[in-house]
Parts: sequence; C-alpha cells; structure tokens
Amino acid sequence: MTAAGNPERAAIGRDELDTAIAAGTPIVARLFAADLALEDIDARDMRFENCAFRTPLFHGVDFSGATFAGCSFAAMRFASCSFVDAHFDKCMFFDVESRKGCTFAACEMRAAQMTACNFADAAFERCDLYALKASECSFRGARFRGSHFDRRFSKKVVLASAAFETCNLSFADLSGMVLKACTLRNCKFSETIFWDADLTDAVLTGSQIDRAEWDRARLSGADLAGATISGLSLALLADYAGMIVSQSQMYELLHEIGVDVRPD
Repeated sequence: MTAAGNPERAAIGRDELDTAIAAGTPIVARLFAADLALEDIDARDMRFENCAFRTPLFHGVDFSGATFAGCSFAAMRFASCSFVDAHFDKCMFFDVESRKGCTFAACEMRAAQMTACNFADAAFERCDLYALKASECSFRGARFRGSHFDRRFSKKVVLASAAFETCNLSFADLSGMVLKACTLRNCKFSETIFWDADLTDAVLTGSQIDRAEWDRARLSGADLAGATISGLSLALLADYAGMIVSQSQMYELLHEIGVDVRPD
C-alpha cells in the first residue's frame, strides 16, 4: 500500500500500452510513470480504470470515446488532445501535494461527460467545450479563458450548449464565456468571475451565487428562480431584460441598487 492508502500500481511500459490499445483491452490499476512518453497516440474508445497518471505531458493523444473511471492525474498538461465523447467518472485532476490542477490546452472536449470528478484549479485554454455535461464535479478555481461552449453551424447560426448540474464553480473564471441557454442548475458560484459573460436564457435555478463578479455580464431571459443571489447588482449588468426571479429575490435585487421596498 502507498502512504495515502491506495494500492501500489505496476508501471506500464510503452510496448505494453501499444499492445493494449491495439487489442482494445481495458487498462486497470496501472501507473503511467513520469518517464513514459505519450504523444500522437490513437487511444479511441479505450477504458482506463483506477489508473494513476504521472506523465507530465500528453500531446496529440486521441482519447475520443474513451472512459476514465477512478483515475488520478498529477498536475499535468494535455496539449492538442481529443476527448470528444469521452467519459470521466470519479476522477481526480487535482494534485493534493502541489495544490495544482491540470492544464488542457487546445483540446477538443465536445460532448465530454464528467461525473463526480475534481477539476479544481484546472486551466482550460482554447478548448472546445461544446455540449459538455458535468454532474457533481468540482471546478473550484478553474479558468476557462480562450475556451468556448458555443459552436458555429453557419454564418448566422451559433449555438451554445453545456450542462452543469450540482457542480462547484466557486472562484472559477468564466469571463467572456458564451453560455446562452446553457444549464447551470444547483451549482455553487462563490466569488465566481462572470465579466462580459453571456448567460442569456441560461438556467441557474437552485444555484448558490455569492459575491460573484458580474461586470458587463448579460442575464436577459436567464432563469434564477430559487437561486441565492447575494451581491448581484443590476447596475453592473449589460442586460437583464426578461430575467426570471422569485418575489423574494426581487427585494434582494432592488436592495443592491439602493431601492428600499416597503409593504403597502
């Protein structure tokens, strides 16, 4: 057993890895050591279960349709990798010892599904996150600069798609993100940065929003019914026409802009 109480994992070599990928054999409880070179590998539809990844860099690896279950990742970098339709279940992308998360740079993550994973302090740089689905995941302190949740289908048609359910996005940087009509239900947004973000028609019902930064954000048509909205000032928003709130929330919003509502 390791000091952390996890079972020791035998290190996998490149030849063994290539053989498993060629045969489509699931890789279970193996260590991807720091000296293992992983570049331009076709690992589509592979299954990795209870593996420990310590390789500092994955470059050009195609993980489309792959499944990662119960895996842990050091503070590593994924560069130009594909995770289209990939599934992540109970995975740890945060290195407790260094207190650092993983970096995803120029990765294709369309329709990726994440359940009960830890992406704290992760950096998503110039990533395609269209149709991403995340449930019960932590994105605490994650940064999404240069990434996008929208996709252009024609010159006039651009659609955004993402679903976050019961996720922690506290201290995350979502500035400039287009999240039109996306779902962010029952999530936690404590001191989250929404500068210039477009949440038109987004659904934030049941979420906890505390001291988030909303400068120039768009919330027109957004549904915040049942959400806690402490510190949300309408004066900072670029647009909030048609925003849906409950009656109790209305008093909170008016109080933030200096309006004292008294009963008749």
